Amino acid sequence: MLGARQGFTARVKQVNPNVQVVHCLLHRENLAAKHLSPDLSAVMQEVVDVVNFIKSSAVNSRLFEQMCVDHGSQFQHLLFYSSVRWLSRGKVLRRLVDLRTELKVFLNEKVHRHAIRFEDKEWMLKVCYLNDIFTALNDLNTSMQGRNQNIISLSEKLSSFKEKLQLWKKKLERDRTAAFPSMNEYLEEWNQIAISRLDIIKPILMDHLENLITEFDRYMPDRNEASQWWVTNPFLARVDNLPEDVAGLQEEFIDLHHDQFHRQLFSSASLGEFWTSVKKEKPIIGNEAMAFLLPFATTYLCEQGFSALTVVKTKARNRLDPGDDLRIALSKIEPCIENIMKEKFQFHQSH
Repeated sequence: MLGARQGFTARVKQVNPNVQVVHCLLHRENLAAKHLSPDLSAVMQEVVDVVNFIKSSAVNSRLFEQMCVDHGSQFQHLLFYSSVRWLSRGKVLRRLVDLRTELKVFLNEKVHRHAIRFEDKEWMLKVCYLNDIFTALNDLNTSMQGRNQNIISLSEKLSSFKEKLQLWKKKLERDRTAAFPSMNEYLEEWNQIAISRLDIIKPILMDHLENLITEFDRYMPDRNEASQWWVTNPFLARVDNLPEDVAGLQEEFIDLHHDQFHRQLFSSASLGEFWTSVKKEKPIIGNEAMAFLLPFATTYLCEQGFSALTVVKTKARNRLDPGDDLRIALSKIEPCIENIMKEKFQFHQSH
């Protein structure tokens, strides 16, 4: 996908062989969570069938909405599933679990073939499990989005999530389901009946967690955090943590340790702002830190630019040169309207 042999990456490396290429961590997270076992994949397909049965029919949509209003439900609509939208699976499952009682009644009235599924404890436990897992994955995905993210902070979040997967697997082995809110709520609702069904499907859930751990390790192997610890904690690290082969690096690190201004700045500024300030006075250690912070960890900013472009350059304005408009749309700098208006001269006064 990155074109390492003939595509963009290969052409860039022909010009600059030292350029660092990073595969978007958001995309890698989606690839790691993409595949399901045949059992869970069949459950997900039946969920999609139920959603499509209601959403694809205007009559069914209106009837279901009215029934939800009559029951005082929190939501009145299901959500369509789209495989190209990375957060879609979790949101669809979340809404279906929230409206499972209403769906059971509606599908029974329509004599739908999947109506019996909402009375099947094993099937519902699988749906609740999938909802909990993909909700956690969605939370991870959204926490990795934003303008001020760097590869160090995102790697820490991914390492934390991989450790959570190991913990959840151990808890599930001991029948501890508090880490899975929806499944835990459903088990409490049906008590011993659902607990007996959990023992039957536990191997399927354990296998899925094990595959998730394997895929996360494959797509996002652990980084050498010891080599970059001095970047994230410069006043806790020791001079021995820095490489010796860069002339002047350790010396500037010692100067930084005794710099009270930057010590106070570190507690209030972001990591990027801190090292940008350090670089002005201590260029050697500043450049070394920037080598860790500058690589783009995700394509978030690029996607944000595309989203802004679709708003600015519409079909009715397809010949517009959007450069200046995009700069304004993407900039976080707020213009001072009063100063701008003072510099303007109105030659034709209004009548």
